[in-house]
Amino acid sequence: MSTAASPEQPVIVVGGGLAGLTAALHLAERGLDPLLLEADQYFGGRMGGGETVEIDHGGRRWSFPAEHGIHGLWGQYHNLRAMLDRHGIAADRVAARREDWVHREGGRTYRAEAGSAVRRSLVPAPLHYLGLLVRPDFIAMLTLRDWIGLPRVVGSLYLALAYDPLIEPTPLADHTLAELFTRWPPRLQAFMTALMRSGLAAQPADVSLGGALAFLRFYTLLRRDAWAFEYFSADAERALIAPLAAAITARGGELLNRAHVDHLEQVPGGWRVHWQRGDGGRQVATAAQVVLALDAPSARRLLAASPATAGAIPELVWPCGLANGIVRLWFDTAPASRAESGICSGDVTIDNFFWVHRIQHECAAWHAATGGALVEAHIYGPPEVLDLPDAAVLALAVSDVLHANPELRGHMLHATVQRNPATHTRFETGTDARYLGVDSPWPAISMCGDWLRYPHPALFLERACVTGIAAAARVSAALGGAPCPILPALPPEPLAGALQRGLRGVRRMVRRSRGLH
Repeated sequence: MSTAASPEQPVIVVGGGLAGLTAALHLAERGLDPLLLEADQYFGGRMGGGETVEIDHGGRRWSFPAEHGIHGLWGQYHNLRAMLDRHGIAADRVAARREDWVHREGGRTYRAEAGSAVRRSLVPAPLHYLGLLVRPDFIAMLTLRDWIGLPRVVGSLYLALAYDPLIEPTPLADHTLAELFTRWPPRLQAFMTALMRSGLAAQPADVSLGGALAFLRFYTLLRRDAWAFEYFSADAERALIAPLAAAITARGGELLNRAHVDHLEQVPGGWRVHWQRGDGGRQVATAAQVVLALDAPSARRLLAASPATAGAIPELVWPCGLANGIVRLWFDTAPASRAESGICSGDVTIDNFFWVHRIQHECAAWHAATGGALVEAHIYGPPEVLDLPDAAVLALAVSDVLHANPELRGHMLHATVQRNPATHTRFETGTDARYLGVDSPWPAISMCGDWLRYPHPALFLERACVTGIAAAARVSAALGGAPCPILPALPPEPLAGALQRGLRGVRRMVRRSRGLH
């Protein structure tokens, strides 16, 4: 996409990830003709495409499009689903069936199915994790210390019922998830650590306790169906990003890639946006409204480089960016395990895995024709692992996969290592003005992204979508356009809601007894 920008724009969206695409689509639907600028070759941000891998197998050449990592649509992703369904995008989704917990310790590998036990539990939330304790394979994973320490674990987790860090101030900002786990028994600590690393893409010492409790509330603790999720049936670029971009342009929007915005200039009636093109040239456009849809490190760099916004930067909280690695391994035979995905703990390097031939249709066709299998494993750190050479990272990941699936030894066809830059922003929670929100401190600049302050109980893809809609609504109102409604999250199940009200009442009593307000 290389068409030139118009000299004047009603709105410019800076950043072509899911949040920016969501904002641009909602603006285009309201006839506001947004111009979207993306610095990368690919739109989509952390859901963008990459170089295609080709391998020869079974007498023909097969193509496997790369992506930053497989994503899922979880039970509470109502706004994202509504947007996709409204435009007929990614309608052919694949329901999650089985997710394993794989734990390696003392040279032995243990495995239990955990996902369906939680979301299909007959016990109502927030007690539905008790469904794991009737599964023989999960029981076999636990030690005597785990059974003795179970009440402590339950009590710790139910902190999430007393606090909602996304919409209320909490005293948890200076604490980490690692502190919560300090006195937990070993295997339950390993299980929850693996769950949190997989869900938050970070090590426990790098996750705020408030962020961890927000994750628990949104994804699992308040509702059983929140843990139900679906995969895209193709790579995210083809299933989601390209159709979203097409929907925007079909409605009058314009998208430019390889357009690196390096500073903003405030002018009467709006902002002048300066960017460098992929061919080395420079371009400028003026807009009445600007939407910044960048990850936290990129947003900070742009705003610090712009004189009109730089002064506020030191007063704001900026979550750090986290890098990660993706390893893909191709085999000429399939594993014995029936799980399509899983989380890993103990003496392993990989944090989770996805058997792509059980998720994406084209890879499933390759499996049907050849018997081959493709696994994608994610590595979220620590930094000393991510800093290793590709060969060393690959060796560690291959060892983990083969220990969990020894029947695959001697069957590997091909392997790749992909290093994603530090654009995954560590999720921080905060409700005060030190945390940037959709309504920024600067006139005619709105923000969107999964790291921003906004009073809606959502994380990651859904938070990117919700804040994108909210930014579009703010711009639309300023320009006289139609509103952009946001769907609420479903309420807690009755028992979870009752316990939540009770624990919050206890908090209020304690605060009053201490003379606090």
